[in-house]
Amino acid sequence: MKAPTLTTEQYQLRPFKESDAALWQVWDIDPAVQAHMPEPTNAPQTLSAHLQYQAECESEIDGYYWSIETPTGLTIGTIALTDINDHHQLAEIGIVIGDKNYWGKGVATQVIPAVVDFAFSKLGVVRISALVEKENVAMAKVLEKSGFLRDGTFSSARVKNGKRIDVLHYGLVHT
Repeated sequence: MKAPTLTTEQYQLRPFKESDAALWQVWDIDPAVQAHMPEPTNAPQTLSAHLQYQAECESEIDGYYWSIETPTGLTIGTIALTDINDHHQLAEIGIVIGDKNYWGKGVATQVIPAVVDFAFSKLGVVRISALVEKENVAMAKVLEKSGFLRDGTFSSARVKNGKRIDVLHYGLVHT
């Protein structure tokens, strides 16, 4: 679905632009950016492949995807609300800050609540889940700061660098 524009104190969450695809080409093959992503190491993709991915995201009927933009118009990452289940009123949230100059600057802490508020107030979602690799301590802290509670560990749920790793499951329930 085409995402509506959301604003926070410092950032704008907006639908994808074609120009975002060139950034993804860089972020998708940067080992530091991809360190805690669920996929194996990404191979370089063409601009056309990234544009096709954008189109696929926007055509999904159970998800919203945003680019995170600074006040100066710099795209620094993406955030998504996916696997929206209207019957059970569930969704999953995921975020990537691709521009490493913005790591540790509170971006995720500011934009996650905006997406959570959108899910609860506009979509009628009651519970939002997030998956975090156990070694991604910073993201676990961001989720906890945003009100998410750790409600489980999926032991040996992913393979990273040839080793099985645990994934933490977080949830936030609208009351």
